[in-house]
Amino acid sequence: MRLQVAIDRVNLKTAEAMIEEMRGMADIIEVGTSLIKDYGLENSVARFKKRFPDQCFLADIKTCDEGAYEFRKSYEAGGDIPTVMGFSSITTIRACAGVAGELGKEYMIDLLEVPADRIRALCEVFPEAIFCIHLPSDKQGEGLVELVKSSVKELSGAKKIAVAGGVTLGMVPVLKSCGIEIGIVGSAITKSENKHEMAARFAEAVRG
Repeated sequence: MRLQVAIDRVNLKTAEAMIEEMRGMADIIEVGTSLIKDYGLENSVARFKKRFPDQCFLADIKTCDEGAYEFRKSYEAGGDIPTVMGFSSITTIRACAGVAGELGKEYMIDLLEVPADRIRALCEVFPEAIFCIHLPSDKQGEGLVELVKSSVKELSGAKKIAVAGGVTLGMVPVLKSCGIEIGIVGSAITKSENKHEMAARFAEAVRG
């Protein structure tokens, strides 16, 4: 299982300090949507990749149109894993998958508010994608385990499944038992008093 740490709604200096603290613990650093909107791909993703070239970065661009263009721009900026929304048209997601395949890169389909029948269809068409079971952050983690258990049933053909939306240390064993490959953690780490220690605890739980 991989640990992804989501960094968002901070300034660039704070984000860089957090990335430094996560070294060796976060398998993937997520450059959050608001961070990218505030500073652009070049001043966020590209800047971080230049400073931390060995770190895997997910660019949470939440593409829902202009798939090939947005994905190519994300990869050019140094993003390793861009995101496309699962409610996007199949044509758009296919365009994203095409660019990812051309460059030999991973990509993520965000299943935020995507119904079961749509999840099954996406899994059938894009089995190589990372599928992210995503509870809206406004729900503050309430119902995440139930959402994971129900969604995993629809993703039986998926090779890689991620979970986001209020993941806690106590949930890690359940996520593992469900076959989750990436646990995405945000405020549980980034808002803790000792971010390095909390990241280490999550890393140990995820990899243990």
